Amino acid sequence: MMRYLFILLLAISISNSQSKMFQGPEDPAGDIAAEREGYMTGNRVFLYFRNNTELSDWPKSNVSRWPNNLNGVKMVDGIGLLIGAKVYIKDDKTTLIDSTVVTDTNVIALGEDLHELYYLQTSYREEMDINPSGTFEYGLYPAFGYFNESNEYPAMSNRPSSWPVNGWPSIGRDTKWPGEWDGRFGRGVIYADMETYFVANDAQDQEYLELGDRVRYYPRGSKKIGEINPDVTIGKNNPWGGLGIRVETRGFQWNNPQARDAIFWEYNIANISDYDLTEVAFGYWVDNAIGDDGVDELAYFDTKLDMSYSWDVNGIGKGGLPTGTMGFAYLESPGVPYDGLDNDKDGLIDEKRDNVAVNKVGPTEGIANLQDFLTFYKLKEEDLVEHWDADEDQDWEDGEDLNGDGIYQVTENFGNDIGLDGVAPGELNYTGPDEGEGNHRPDYKEGVGCEPNFAETDVSESDMIGLTSFRLFPVPSHAQSNTTWWFKNDKAMWDLIGENVLEEYIENISNLIEVFASGPFPLYKGRSERISMAELHSYDPLEGLNSAQHTAPSLYELKKIVQVIYEKDYRFAQPPKMPTLTATAGDGKVILTWDNISDTKTRDPFLGNVNDFEGYKLFRATDKYFSDAEVITDGYGTPTFMKPIFQCDIKDGKMGFTDFGLINGVAYNLGFDSGITHVFVDENVVNGRTYYYGLVAYDYGAPNIGPGIAPSENNVVVELDEAEEVRSIGKNVAIVTPTKPAAGYRSPDVSILIDNIGGGGTVTPSILAQGSLVDNARYRVEFNVDTISNISSYDYSVKFATSEINVYNLSSNKLVYSETPSSFISSNLLYNDSLSYWYINDESVITTDVFEGIQLEIDQTAVEPTYDYANSGWVQGSGPIRVLPTFRESKFMPWDYDIIFTNDSDRYTSLVMSKSNIRDEFDQRIPTTEILLKQNFSFYVQNKSFPKGDGSYEIMDMVVHDVDKSGQFELANDKILVGGVTWDRKWAGTAFVLDFNLVQSGLMPSGDDVFRVKFTRPIWKTDFLAFEINTYDSLDVDSLKNTMKNIKVVPNPYVATNVMEPAVSNQFLNQRRRLLFTNIPAQATIKIFTVSGILVDEINVNNPSERGTIHWDMLTREGLEIAAGMYIYHVEAAATGDQKIGKFAVIK
Repeated sequence: MMRYLFILLLAISISNSQSKMFQGPEDPAGDIAAEREGYMTGNRVFLYFRNNTELSDWPKSNVSRWPNNLNGVKMVDGIGLLIGAKVYIKDDKTTLIDSTVVTDTNVIALGEDLHELYYLQTSYREEMDINPSGTFEYGLYPAFGYFNESNEYPAMSNRPSSWPVNGWPSIGRDTKWPGEWDGRFGRGVIYADMETYFVANDAQDQEYLELGDRVRYYPRGSKKIGEINPDVTIGKNNPWGGLGIRVETRGFQWNNPQARDAIFWEYNIANISDYDLTEVAFGYWVDNAIGDDGVDELAYFDTKLDMSYSWDVNGIGKGGLPTGTMGFAYLESPGVPYDGLDNDKDGLIDEKRDNVAVNKVGPTEGIANLQDFLTFYKLKEEDLVEHWDADEDQDWEDGEDLNGDGIYQVTENFGNDIGLDGVAPGELNYTGPDEGEGNHRPDYKEGVGCEPNFAETDVSESDMIGLTSFRLFPVPSHAQSNTTWWFKNDKAMWDLIGENVLEEYIENISNLIEVFASGPFPLYKGRSERISMAELHSYDPLEGLNSAQHTAPSLYELKKIVQVIYEKDYRFAQPPKMPTLTATAGDGKVILTWDNISDTKTRDPFLGNVNDFEGYKLFRATDKYFSDAEVITDGYGTPTFMKPIFQCDIKDGKMGFTDFGLINGVAYNLGFDSGITHVFVDENVVNGRTYYYGLVAYDYGAPNIGPGIAPSENNVVVELDEAEEVRSIGKNVAIVTPTKPAAGYRSPDVSILIDNIGGGGTVTPSILAQGSLVDNARYRVEFNVDTISNISSYDYSVKFATSEINVYNLSSNKLVYSETPSSFISSNLLYNDSLSYWYINDESVITTDVFEGIQLEIDQTAVEPTYDYANSGWVQGSGPIRVLPTFRESKFMPWDYDIIFTNDSDRYTSLVMSKSNIRDEFDQRIPTTEILLKQNFSFYVQNKSFPKGDGSYEIMDMVVHDVDKSGQFELANDKILVGGVTWDRKWAGTAFVLDFNLVQSGLMPSGDDVFRVKFTRPIWKTDFLAFEINTYDSLDVDSLKNTMKNIKVVPNPYVATNVMEPAVSNQFLNQRRRLLFTNIPAQATIKIFTVSGILVDEINVNNPSERGTIHWDMLTREGLEIAAGMYIYHVEAAATGDQKIGKFAVIK
């Protein structure tokens, strides 16, 4: 070992030129008061963590579970980050205290007059070094500044309330990006479904700085704890201790079906001390707990995959549940960019991730071994191009500023040249060009940001030394010893992680510890190195695991996806933007609505920032883990997918089951081109039972990337505390209990103010989600049209299709709902390919999405106008008049007309001056000799669809078709053509023809008689409906009195349990018992007595006005479980004093 170390030290010539000042944030010393607990719940791997780098815990049970449902078991008792180092102090015989640090490798190699100090920095639940007073451990503690200090959580990407209020630490004590996530790839950039981010340091470690220590190491000179944060709660005024390291941690989870059984952890470890650390090793400590049922684990390390995995020898965990396999893939190791070697065999020597781009170089310049380079990066020689010197792997992509204005437009290819904030044009949070954007050079500034595929965002820009040590062993003894492998024994731990050992398998069935490590290597002053790993889970046949080959085929497939995620710099396929789900409880139903952010705002950088949204799936469960929804199994019979109760998808031809990205033989269902909607009413529910709904938006996957990436969908998160009570839920989750309305409740209703919908169409508003109503709001429904064709020079002659629906809240003067050809629901709009226009679906009654609690039903009875025989007729008077629509021109003028009769024979005279191009009802041109102009009529025709500003109406023109060719207007023999006239008094077209041939002498309609002509037609742009929502504050007292008699207890009798009671998975928790009182007033008092009159409990009901149920926990006032027997209940309405007395039985 010493010979190996000596050779390594000689090979690494530590030069002052490699050191620099750390240019990132100036954090305060870590503090126990900054510790926060969090839960990674972004996929099926449930994991508790602390922001001091410790993952999971023992003996707690609700800290690790896979899968995260009622069938999941604990898999790991603890994971600790290991940072070991060896520091040399000069042995000076002339001083009482030695503190001179030696970093010269030549002096160290001689080994004379040196003290050796060993460090093992971590944070773990046990066997840690403790300060002399026993008040706190020497370990890693989180720094303030990286979370909301008034919040109990670490910073989580899905919880904006956990982010630091004033922005994130940047350079020195500056902050950046308030109100946005400090993503690994930039401002507000979130590629994973769930991400956490925190920073810790080892300032509180005083192990070699205590009063009795003759040899001391002051990593940051005279810097004291409390200088930056005077309110520090431990170690104030102590010297800054430890090694002087800063640990930046990120955890990632994706819910993509191929990646949802993995969790990633990345650590960026910086040397913020005043000295070079000549010998450092990074590693992990993993304490297995497969199945949480004792010491029956085996483990194996696959050297080809750089992955260890462990399993329960009999595959059965606590409670008889199956355990599955747990793997750990070692993804990224520290780099050594100063030794003149190609450590990672990628054809590059000493590549690094913190260098600055200075010059462009030729395609092969900087490549030491061309074949190794091409093989490692999967390239061909013709792929190599001129590139920037600091972009050693040539994957940074420049943009194309086509118009040369120095600013990328959304339509231009900006590549990776998007500036330090990592936000590209077209992103929702893009605010304009930032530093480095559009300069055609890769940019990186420590503490500020970095462009994609460069420096710290590019995992391959590091000359990684790889995994140098892996050990398997049973949990060490806790007997006092300084040689056992425990964290307080720094030298023993250095020997463990600093030696070059790869142990593949031990046959010892026990509670196993796994240790991964890389080192030793130098970590220069101001420099950072990374380490990352993934925890993977799968169900694999026990026969293969226990065989000599220890095969785990499902785990191997998951490792492939994990590798894709890592090699893509953690920029894996993202699901669409997460929708916000709203649930409204009804009587025997639940109304679910959601917004449209998923289908309108999604952009996936993994696929070039395209909107790859495909559809929605809605899941329903009766348990908090959604276990009863997870019924679709994989090829091994393992429950894998949840079965939706509703699914809708875009009509884009992408439908059915995928033939790529299979999960153990199971494909993803893309839907069946049903069209998108944002509302669903679930009527398959029971009043009083609590339901959990999860809505996910999904994309169409990436069949041509890697092994084929399955469609990604949002994760469904219901976070529970240790009592299995809901701590928090995702915005796409709703918890709701359907209920009877409260006694005396007056439901809101709708009043129609103006119904001006013509053409036979109807618009019917209804209240769907009462909880979203705006009290007493007024609305106006309007429409817009596509013009198909028209007759020139006449305003009211147009062939059109209704193509838009718009709803305005008249109270706020805001557009609250819209459907247009670019955004519509399901099949509400259809497209006519031959004539290229959109129109409202006339094949069935369409329903809109829900807006402000309201839904519209729109019945457009016709797309092609026709004469409405059924609704045309006499408004006043009578007579045998016939109205004949024309074959073609009526379709251009399908309005509502009134034929108004008078006693004046000269009431109207024809205006048209030209006889040309006048057609009859059969669309035949009438010879000019058969047309009589300037005729007088005792009636006139109003176009009622277009009132003028003064309240009058357009008057239609009339000419006579001289059918008998007599040259005279004879009412009994001729026909009258009604139509429009142009500004130059030409005939615009025939709307309809009047035939009085059946009128006998003396039977003409009388004065003031009115005949109405109506056409069925599409809804016109001036048609509208105005309506009002009526809400009521007062009770219906009479109804309350009458419905008090309907109050009852469910179930009655109560026998052991019922479906309303929530399930619990923890065997140490009691069943949550429930009885339901239904049909009660919203405000009431319920008293429960024994049959002997003893008061058992009192419930003060203060429900929302519409809710008429309440659960009782079946506990006495003292919190004790009630006994079996008969009970009396008394309900008194607060508003009226009305009472109801009843009884129920409890049988246990």
